[in-house]
Amino acid sequence: MAEKRRRGDRKDGVLLRDVDSYHKIMPFLMPRRTECEVFFCESIDMTNLLAYIEQKKSEGCGITLFSAFVATAVRTAAVRPALNRFICGQRMYERKTVDVGFIAKKYFGDEAEEAAITIPFENKADIFEVTDRIYSRVHCVKEGGAVDSDDVVGKVANLPRFLKRFIARFLRFLNYYGKVPESISSSDPNFCSIFISNMGSIQAGAPFHHLNEWGTNSVFLCIGKMYEKLCMEDGKVVSRPYIDFAFTVDERISDGYYFARTLDVFKEIILDPEVLERPLSEEGVPA
Repeated sequence: MAEKRRRGDRKDGVLLRDVDSYHKIMPFLMPRRTECEVFFCESIDMTNLLAYIEQKKSEGCGITLFSAFVATAVRTAAVRPALNRFICGQRMYERKTVDVGFIAKKYFGDEAEEAAITIPFENKADIFEVTDRIYSRVHCVKEGGAVDSDDVVGKVANLPRFLKRFIARFLRFLNYYGKVPESISSSDPNFCSIFISNMGSIQAGAPFHHLNEWGTNSVFLCIGKMYEKLCMEDGKVVSRPYIDFAFTVDERISDGYYFARTLDVFKEIILDPEVLERPLSEEGVPA
């Protein structure tokens, strides 16, 4: 039976009613998401994850680095639920699902068309479900499948400027009250829990990306390219594959200690990826 929506809830989030006074007043003192950005960067050893992916490929599983990173983000948000919050209309909400958004190119090239994709996951989703859903959606886009928000944007983009200004203002008004049509919000990564940009797929580093005022997204993750890093192990210098992860978060949804501990959880999962196969209650990652 679906949980009944209470007064103040939105279709995309449940109103948090037990927020402390400090976090309750912050959206009024700092109303813009872009003025509340906090940046975190972490370099993580990929040795264990690469070995895990090779093992799974030998077993016939199509897990890739990107799907493993998405599964890690989903599991981290499930274990650290404050990561799945957003501020809109000067109120704090929490999503019921972990919605991951990213941009898919139909092919690698300067002129390639892009499609914005958002996929909702239940907290209990494991790496196999995440992988299947990502690549079935990407395959659909690359084969020419339309994305609802792309159709809407395409129609609006050709209107006269004064109409576009009016529509943009009206949409921001709807966004404030959580009334943006699902034909737009359901496939726009700006309305997701975590917006991921895989810069490593084009052999680029991981920049710190800004958040957007449009939508409800509070966490932006950029993934860099893999590189070799010299490390000391047992008194010897060895080379290990590393990837940089750059996080941008809205500081109003939690505090610095919570974010730092959340980053630790993300790293722990990458270092022990078999966690992603186990149910949430048994994953063993400390909350």
